[in-house]
Amino acid sequence: MTTVYVRYDSVGTILEIFFRDQPDMILVAHDDKEPAIAKYLRGPLGREDRFPPLKKWQLWLAALELEPPIVKADILATVGGMADISFKDKETIRIMIEDAQDYSREDPRIDLLAVAMGIPPNQMDDLWRWAAEFRPL
Repeated sequence: MTTVYVRYDSVGTILEIFFRDQPDMILVAHDDKEPAIAKYLRGPLGREDRFPPLKKWQLWLAALELEPPIVKADILATVGGMADISFKDKETIRIMIEDAQDYSREDPRIDLLAVAMGIPPNQMDDLWRWAAEFRPL
């Protein structure tokens, strides 16, 4: 347990968390293991709520629905031919495409995958939210 000091807005939303008391601020002491505090510390921007984990099939089915459709085999071929990224980054993308069962939007390697797919980060965010709505038949 670590004591943290939290500054809230007028409706109780966490604005900031400090690891030391700040003499000129109104702060409330909390245990860093309290659920709301721990969640904020994991992701202060709330991405955990906005970007749920995706199953592999959700991402790739969503990619197939794009115009033009994005196909895994095409991405693997594209990545193999990219001269501007390292062998390690190429292999990382290949492993993610072929072996990962779940994807987390917060994983920085997802941005590498987005580059390989030709998708800008903001569009990847939109694709992610849309893919999260896919359900098995």
